[in-house]
Amino acid sequence: MSEFKLQHLVAELLNSLGGKNPPEKLVEALQKSISSGTGKECSGSQVAIQSYVQRIAEDLKNSEPFLLKFEDLKQKNVDCLGPYVQLLYQISQDSGVKSLLGRMDKHSEQKTEMTRDDLPQIRSRLRREALKRSQKELNSSSVLNTTASLPRASTPSVTSWVQRRPTLSWDFSTQSFSTISPAVPAISQENILIEDLLSVLIGIPGCYIEAEELNDAYAPRTFKINDNVPLPLQELVKQILPIASHYSLIQRFTEEKMRFEFGQVNNALAEEMSAILKEHLIYVTQLQDEFEADNLNLQKLWFYIQKRLQPFGITANIAATISKSDAKGGKVLSLLHDHIIGSIGDERTQQRCVSLMEAACVPYMKMLGMWIYRGIISDPISEFLVKDNEVIQKEDMPVDYSADYWDKKYSIEREKIPKFLEPVSDIILKAGKYLNVIRQCGKPVKNKIRPILYKIEEKHYIEAIENAYKFASQTLLDLVVKEKDLLGRLKSVKHYFLLDQGDFIVTFLTLCEKELSKDVGDVIQGRIESLMDLALRLSSAVSDPYKDDLRIELLPYDLQFQMLKILTIQTNMEQDFRTTYERQKLLVIDSFSFSYEVHWPLSLILNRKSLACYQMIFRHLFYCKYVERMICQVWKCNKVAKKFHFDDAQHYRAAFALRQRMLHCVQNLEYHMMVEVIEPHWCLFLQKISKVNNVDEILFCHRDFLDSCLKDCMLTIPPILRTVTKLLSICVDFCQFMQRTQKYFVEAELGSLPSSMYESFHQNEKVFQDSSSHASTAPSFKERISLFDVQFSVALVNLLDQINNLNKDSSEHDRLFNLLYRLDFNSFYSGDFMKKDFGSIRIESSG
Repeated sequence: MSEFKLQHLVAELLNSLGGKNPPEKLVEALQKSISSGTGKECSGSQVAIQSYVQRIAEDLKNSEPFLLKFEDLKQKNVDCLGPYVQLLYQISQDSGVKSLLGRMDKHSEQKTEMTRDDLPQIRSRLRREALKRSQKELNSSSVLNTTASLPRASTPSVTSWVQRRPTLSWDFSTQSFSTISPAVPAISQENILIEDLLSVLIGIPGCYIEAEELNDAYAPRTFKINDNVPLPLQELVKQILPIASHYSLIQRFTEEKMRFEFGQVNNALAEEMSAILKEHLIYVTQLQDEFEADNLNLQKLWFYIQKRLQPFGITANIAATISKSDAKGGKVLSLLHDHIIGSIGDERTQQRCVSLMEAACVPYMKMLGMWIYRGIISDPISEFLVKDNEVIQKEDMPVDYSADYWDKKYSIEREKIPKFLEPVSDIILKAGKYLNVIRQCGKPVKNKIRPILYKIEEKHYIEAIENAYKFASQTLLDLVVKEKDLLGRLKSVKHYFLLDQGDFIVTFLTLCEKELSKDVGDVIQGRIESLMDLALRLSSAVSDPYKDDLRIELLPYDLQFQMLKILTIQTNMEQDFRTTYERQKLLVIDSFSFSYEVHWPLSLILNRKSLACYQMIFRHLFYCKYVERMICQVWKCNKVAKKFHFDDAQHYRAAFALRQRMLHCVQNLEYHMMVEVIEPHWCLFLQKISKVNNVDEILFCHRDFLDSCLKDCMLTIPPILRTVTKLLSICVDFCQFMQRTQKYFVEAELGSLPSSMYESFHQNEKVFQDSSSHASTAPSFKERISLFDVQFSVALVNLLDQINNLNKDSSEHDRLFNLLYRLDFNSFYSGDFMKKDFGSIRIESSG
């Protein structure tokens, strides 16, 4: 934050609080407090945690175990220790929670008495559990023989040679068997102490100085000085012994972390510490030469050794911290980074921390370079921040795997991210993902691998990572957009799924009209595919280079069931839609949909989920087109009424008026979805996609386009979807009724059927005979038309009310209100006249 912005915020805060102090002084005080706090070991949050600990300890009768446990967890760098202490403090201040926990504790203390008669039952239960566990181990050991796919190899464990041969360790593996005489002169005692110190400094016990047994594998080593040593010499020896304790910690760390299962980062750090120990051994050897030349006493030894005490102590502290927290990979680098930040102001300490960090980063940076420059994960011990979640190859997965491939194949493990790479962790993941897709397309990755080195200044490695990300994103973007013609594919999908190719849809409906009205079980899918191919060749779609990728799919459920099944996921109604769709009669028009064949890598964008969204929009539009075509056919047949006498034609006026209202409703629904929803969203989508910088932005724009179309086409609002489906089904029933009765009222009015209408009615002669056989019980023509009018009007008024009840204060459904005004033009349905007329029709029909 700049100084001017800080001063502006302080001035606004003073004005709101009514303060009278000048803001310049407060800003200066803030900057001084920030600068004085830099480089301190504890931050503000740690001070708050210490205050919580003190308050909790004050409330306890015996606070010593609590404080010891807190210090132990703090040394181990346990994650979330601060929030856990804060939670304990909040619980201690809440009397209700404390009483509840007290009651639970009393309840848990109530134990059931165990008698001798219960022992056989307990023994048999233990045997059963032991048999189950042994059986599980047996099954897991033979997994290679029983499973179809090979299990992933676990990290091999190597037995430590220090455990098998403890005497080979350089950490006080032997004991001194020399006897100490109290009558040794003081000068000789000093020489013996120097010999002991030179031995102790390289992990060998002496005569007067012995290493004590360790209670904890990662605890600092303590030493015992013989009581016969004079007190002044003891004090001088005690000043030198801490470096021997540091040596012991570092030696234990290197002997343990050199093993394979602790990871490459720990191996590299242990190797660097081994180099430090080797340098220390050379220095002690030089001191040994000085001692043998009679040029060394305890004071000189202390003078020579004290300048190495601080760097050795820092190294030992780092080793103990990593060992206690059982860190591997990125967590080790985070701990080292914390030590570097904490040592700001102490140049020698910071240099030692940086040298350890640079050595530990070498294998991690190699893994990072292979990922961001080649898209390959070389991580045998699972230390890297990116995890590959795929066991088998992409080619072996089902078709819809591409939908999850991009999101789930590679993921970031947050606990393995080094703190200095947290700001760029997302682009690290994306850079490797992009290159991985390019490699799987068989394209060579021509990106030069540059070594990435750790520096205190972040710009060195941050800049390298950002450049690698830019190269990967631009390469994949060129591959998808230019070489694979993404826009051409999307336009092809729009032609067929969003009914952009109008003449093709009209031709297809004309050719498949009879097939669409049949039951699903009575049609041959190959015949519909042949008719679709013919429609493609007869329409302007013949110029589409991707027309051969269009497929036919007959789904086992209708659109309403499909949408409700999706919308009820993770709701109380989800169980109702888990069962298979059951319907006695499913027509082809109800189950018909297009499908589209997409190849890698375009299947990342046009994946199974995206195609399902396109299918849902298509099924809705296609069904509306089908209903509109049926109404137009009824209108075409009704033109014969022009030959009726004027008085006779009055009887059919209500049916013709209802037909026109239905046609007006369906056409306005289509106009709303295609002109007011899909086309504006498509234009906005093309504008966004022309400005993208990577594939993730394309995925986001494409997903946003489909979600907007589904929402504004009323497919994601279940009540409105049910009402629209009901409206369309009423229109279909009305058209079928008019087509059945057309022959009878034409013959009744004209005396005979015109030759132009004879052929179409002759094909459905059996249907007419079946319907005429029930003529005695069926309602009259006027009654049926009145019933259809009531049903349609009720459904349409219900739709208008549902749209009107949507929240008008937000812009989420603003496009639906255009449809409201279009359907209810001039307040035809909401006006007083229509309400009275509709009420009279309702009373008549009920009577």
